[in-house]
Amino acid sequence: MPKGNYWTSRRVSRRTALRGAGLGLLGLTGAALIGCGGDDGALQATSTPGAGATAAPVLGGATPVPADQVRLQAGQTYSGIFPTPAEMNPLVNGKYGGTLKFRNLDSPHMDFNRILSCTVGTPNDLTKNKLFRLVVGAQADPSAIEIEPDLVESYEISADLMQYTLHLRKGVKFHNVAPTFGRELDSEDIKLSIQRYQGPGVQKDVFADVTRIDTPDAHTVVITLGQPMGEFPHMVASWSYMDAREMVADLDFLGQHAVGTGPFIHESWTPKEGHEFVRNPDYFEEGLPFLDRVSARVMEDTSAIQSAFITDNVHEYTAANVDVANQILGGARDSAVLLNHLRVQGANTGGFHFQMKNPVWQDERVRRAFSMAIDRKEWAIAQNGAEDAAQSGNGYSTGPMPWSVLHAEVPDLSTQGPYYQYNPAESAKMMEAAGYSESNPLSTEMAVWYKRVEWGEIMIPMLNQIPQIKATFRQVDNPTAVTMLNTRNWTDILNITWGPPAYSVDQVLYPWYHSTGGLNHNNVNDPTMDQLVSAQRAEADPARKLELWSQAEARIFDQMWDVFTPENFVRRGMWHNYVMNYRPHGLGGLTCYATAQLRSVWLDN
Repeated sequence: MPKGNYWTSRRVSRRTALRGAGLGLLGLTGAALIGCGGDDGALQATSTPGAGATAAPVLGGATPVPADQVRLQAGQTYSGIFPTPAEMNPLVNGKYGGTLKFRNLDSPHMDFNRILSCTVGTPNDLTKNKLFRLVVGAQADPSAIEIEPDLVESYEISADLMQYTLHLRKGVKFHNVAPTFGRELDSEDIKLSIQRYQGPGVQKDVFADVTRIDTPDAHTVVITLGQPMGEFPHMVASWSYMDAREMVADLDFLGQHAVGTGPFIHESWTPKEGHEFVRNPDYFEEGLPFLDRVSARVMEDTSAIQSAFITDNVHEYTAANVDVANQILGGARDSAVLLNHLRVQGANTGGFHFQMKNPVWQDERVRRAFSMAIDRKEWAIAQNGAEDAAQSGNGYSTGPMPWSVLHAEVPDLSTQGPYYQYNPAESAKMMEAAGYSESNPLSTEMAVWYKRVEWGEIMIPMLNQIPQIKATFRQVDNPTAVTMLNTRNWTDILNITWGPPAYSVDQVLYPWYHSTGGLNHNNVNDPTMDQLVSAQRAEADPARKLELWSQAEARIFDQMWDVFTPENFVRRGMWHNYVMNYRPHGLGGLTCYATAQLRSVWLDN
């Protein structure tokens, strides 16, 4: 498996020509596939029982393609980049109308500067735009991070990488609802959005080095930085939706209503039930969106979600492992298709944080002992099955640093140092040395939402095999978990939630581990780490930057401010083949972080 070029491919094209579908810049030339094989644009299929392989498509033309060239073949398992002929030219082949339904998680509010969670990202993805955006959809490499202009039409970067001149699209209108009433977006909206992110909130690190914002006219924004930052477009493409000045002026309203320039208008939100969106008739991308409505329903029970997918009540599902994927593919063979690809790492992690303000967890022996009590190889097999566990590093536990940046192939658990190896005897010795015993164990209650089943069946039993540890867990709901995390309002141990995808390495280091970082949820305060993450942010030499990243990862695995657990690198995204121009991405699917592609999805039904 060849090493990619910084998360496989991270090139942002500076061309302004749009794809025929109005989907932005193609940006696929030269992109390497991680573990997917084949050429760009090639349709690849592996047969499942009773199904034949599908031939490679031809490029779509200016006239609609025949009906047999519209959909993928049902019952197939695919890999790579494989747009159908119809998906090569959506504006010619797309159909208007219909409602797309997908499962969502319960949202606490709509403000992505208070909580970086897909529960908040989803309504923002559908209703707002950013300066730059991730390339997703049928023509995109699912294992690459590539960005393209969104609200920006063209831009220039100074030679010293310290000034970005952004030329905004003209004619972009906010939704024709209160408080924007259909007015045109201008440079002042961009300036005020950035200034808000520079203040209190979880996005401050992205804009910490912005020293000046000039708006010479209504459609030009000049951003000056205090140090060179070649990754600035990638950083602002990750999280930073641009808001109207009316929204910035009323953050209470912003927290309860998703109003922007995006392809859909937020019709309603019912906590614990979901969101409803309707087509924005004034959306700025020609011919988009196709869908009349999008319904994001809160669903949390795995069996119910599987059943809903098989019965066409949700249009997408991500299977936990190969066995589940094949079972569901068989159950919905008349329309289901499956995409196998590798996850793109960008702060999506599992495990737990120690609250570093608590003196109990300031003893590194205790933190290391908790980690060595976990048999990660068994965890990986129990959670994902033997086949997926083997493909995911046999228990390798994904930290915030992307493995594809530092390793030529999927790393093994042995690369993570002594404190990630299962060693209950040494764990007990460390706990004894820290002053705990079987008669005087360290009692702790862990707050958990994500991976709650695994915590009950795997994590807690493993920890409690150590006589000096007495662990229990308290299940909280998703809004409570993400609120506790982002407000840092907890005292002991908190389940790490799925972090927001970061399109640059800096975003998974500086915010998480600098003592002043906006995502330093557990209050890490380590001078050595501060120095490392500050140095990598300013470093321009690629070799030296890579060295600093390696040092930062080594310190993370040594100091154990967090305990990371195995994740399945293999994504098994499923959807119905009548959902056109949609693909899961290594950063997520319809449920999280790839929802923006619904602007160009249509239903062939």
